[in-house]
Amino acid sequence: MVSIQPRHFWFATFGLWLFFLSGVLTPFFGTPGAIQALRLRHILETKQEQIAQHEDELLRLQTEADRLEKSRVAQQIEIRRVLGYAAPNELIFDFRE
Repeated sequence: MVSIQPRHFWFATFGLWLFFLSGVLTPFFGTPGAIQALRLRHILETKQEQIAQHEDELLRLQTEADRLEKSRVAQQIEIRRVLGYAAPNELIFDFRE
């Protein structure tokens, strides 16, 4: 009769536990594993970085909108910039070749 030593039993139990947590059986049973958890964590971090970038851009645009709404001079400068006009007594340097 084969006797199983406690050390071998715990190694086998730990090996099976790691196997089930790895996510190898996900296609068959649909249970999430450690691999899927890591992938989802990476996606979460990426999305949070994108949200922070978009919030910064939104703040910049809101500041620009407030400036344009409140300042007539800022409106005139922006209109001239977009349309390509120069104000009286304004010098324009064109460094394009």
